[in-house]
Amino acid sequence: MGRWGSRFVVLVGVLLAAGFVALAGFGGTLYWNRVQRVGEQEARAELPQLAAQQIPIILGFDYQTIERSRTEAYRLLTPDFRREYEDDTTKNVIPAARQRQLISQVNVVGVGMLDAHRDSGSVMVFMNRVLTDKTKQPLYDGSRLRVDYQKVGTDWRIKDITPI
Repeated sequence: MGRWGSRFVVLVGVLLAAGFVALAGFGGTLYWNRVQRVGEQEARAELPQLAAQQIPIILGFDYQTIERSRTEAYRLLTPDFRREYEDDTTKNVIPAARQRQLISQVNVVGVGMLDAHRDSGSVMVFMNRVLTDKTKQPLYDGSRLRVDYQKVGTDWRIKDITPI
């Protein structure tokens, strides 16, 4: 094998290596796109039901058992939103609930998917709330909420709740 023969072997080797890298990159892209698509489908399937279950826990309370019910609600939130929610609840909601003897009953009447990704998603929640205080005069309120979720490990946690 002469000089041209060894160059040809090197060239073929380089071309085969480049082809292998290109195929591996293409295969990796296909795999990652599938992972993203499956994650998005799972979010679309899980989040509406989850929001319908969790929003009454987060926003509903009875002044007599509010601390216990808030402890259950805290575990549904991301760490950052939990700190914010816990601070507001401790400073504002619990004192007002005790003083006015408030009971908040929340009923989710509709849920729709807004946005879904592999590790995050947003849901529109339509809810009715009845607030009753010591006067026993109920106050009816209908609201729409944007509920943003973030996946923490294998669990979906609420990242933010925004009235719309």
